[in-house]
Amino acid sequence: MIDPTPSIPAGEAAPRRPAPPRRRKKPEDTSQGCRAFAAADLDRAAGIVGGHARGRYERSAAVWTARADLLARLEAKTEARLRGAGR
Repeated sequence: MIDPTPSIPAGEAAPRRPAPPRRRKKPEDTSQGCRAFAAADLDRAAGIVGGHARGRYERSAAVWTARADLLARLEAKTEARLRGAGR
């Protein structure tokens, strides 16, 4: 039977695969984008005198803010992990 994995001579490191190309994230997938959506919804809510629509925009802003907080925590953990791996 033939070993499908190539052998690496002693003392040599295995070749590294190139990193996949970075893709640009959609605004709703970043903490900054979510905060921008929240700010826009709050601006819209401020322009409405009252009623159901104002409440919807205010709740939407609260949801965008919560998502931004979550993504910010995830981004910070990812950056810390990458810094730790780069030592």
